[in-house]
Amino acid sequence: MNFIDTRTLVLTVPHWRLIAAGITCEQLAAVVDSDRVVDATPIAVDHGVTLGIRRREAQKLCADLEIVVDDEELSVRRFNSVVEALESVTPRIEITTGGRCSFPTRGPSRYFGGDQALARTVVEQTLKALSVMFETAEVPRYIYPKIGVADSRFVAALAAASQTSSRIKIIAPGRSAAFLESFPVDVLASEESPLFGANDLVDVFRRLGLKRLGDISALPSEELLARFGSPGLLAQQLALGTDDRASLPHLISSVVLEESEIDPPTDRVDTAVFIAKAFADRICQRLAAEGLACVRILIEVETEHGEISSRLWRHERQFTPTDITDRVRWQLEGWWKSEMAPTGSLSLVRLVVDETIPDSGCQLGFWGEKTANDERAIRSFVRIQGLLGSDSVTVVQRGGGRRLVNIEQRVPFVAAKFDPNRVVALPESTVAPWPGQLLAPLPASVLPQAEKLEIVDSDGCLIGVSGRGHMERDPAYFQSETLGSHLIVGWGGPWFLEERWWDLTKKIRQARFQFLLANSMSHLCFIENGQWWLEASYE
Repeated sequence: MNFIDTRTLVLTVPHWRLIAAGITCEQLAAVVDSDRVVDATPIAVDHGVTLGIRRREAQKLCADLEIVVDDEELSVRRFNSVVEALESVTPRIEITTGGRCSFPTRGPSRYFGGDQALARTVVEQTLKALSVMFETAEVPRYIYPKIGVADSRFVAALAAASQTSSRIKIIAPGRSAAFLESFPVDVLASEESPLFGANDLVDVFRRLGLKRLGDISALPSEELLARFGSPGLLAQQLALGTDDRASLPHLISSVVLEESEIDPPTDRVDTAVFIAKAFADRICQRLAAEGLACVRILIEVETEHGEISSRLWRHERQFTPTDITDRVRWQLEGWWKSEMAPTGSLSLVRLVVDETIPDSGCQLGFWGEKTANDERAIRSFVRIQGLLGSDSVTVVQRGGGRRLVNIEQRVPFVAAKFDPNRVVALPESTVAPWPGQLLAPLPASVLPQAEKLEIVDSDGCLIGVSGRGHMERDPAYFQSETLGSHLIVGWGGPWFLEERWWDLTKKIRQARFQFLLANSMSHLCFIENGQWWLEASYE
């Protein structure tokens, strides 16, 4: 099979995660994903908050820091307005994620008079979309769009992300290798790379003394292939500024397409997503049988009034059925909530594989790898989400702190990027010393909202607690509107909780107690400002 490189333009809007979350540059805030800071406002950066540090470390550097959890679905949905503005430049916009997209420049570059003129046009259209979004004529400089144009998408992405005074970086044809020569090998595992997440490979390169991409490009290809297999060879191709995975366009007869009419038409996004999930399964199975993987897919949805939503989506490595289903849902929800929302019910769903690469496979381990049961379980979870919504399946995410809402949180299955192969390790913050932290075992169920209750003595008088945590009298009865009145047969505590004592509006001072009732149930309660509250229950 022959391969070609496609000259590509990559658009990146800096700090898009902040934009999607509705955070302005004047706020002291950071966006967190998987307990790591992935974006921060300029003010937060001035306080020492840098990308990649843990959430607790960021809060230690800046006690008033506002933490926002990254929401990829919201990020992509809000980016839809920018993509719509760029459709006046070319209809072949490829969305990777919120804040980043790309397209081949061959036709648009000729039309607008060269790469430089094309890049300026893209910047102008993006700024117009951002101005409408922020309802201002002056877009903040820290989110000013950045453009990279090069012979391959990987090089263009690095050009767009490079720290230069110019917001537009154009790599002349044939100069990609020279541009990449001084980049550290770490970029091979960055999110712009097809080898994203290959930290072990990058670590081996560094220990072998290969610190720059130029060092890798100078090695014999056969030696890299023999030592590291296809990832090593791909690393060299990327270092040379080529990506031999990009295949020639398919013949019409070989196009992989799945479509179906929705009868009767529906106003429910979940119905279309469920249909698309079955299509995605069949597409990936067919490609796998042919030794191929999908990296670009066209998703089209029509309504009974003839309205069409058509988007190209790109994946740096390869699409899985779950990835395709997510894109369908994001596209539909973004369309449904946009200014150009459809007026009719959904009547057709179509998925078209637009680009494939050879699937080099992966080396399986002897144990601990994903099994068929894992795949079936994940597919079942996704189907449930498609029918009942993204919050219908949740998993536990561990963190650190004194309060239960910080120690354990239930997050949507998709937002947690669930992987049955992941090594479950508690974050460092969970083992840090937390004065006032509850002792194990933790409560089995935590109320979403604390419930008022009364703890009284044998005479029915409400019991108070002194500043040192001593009860005025022995507790005798536990009284709650939902649980009723029960005899207390045992109790433990107090565990003091005092946070943000320096902030009069946010300070917390509580004394927490465990109560064992005559019905064999145990509850975690606390008293704050003279009021008793039920927080959680044990099983």
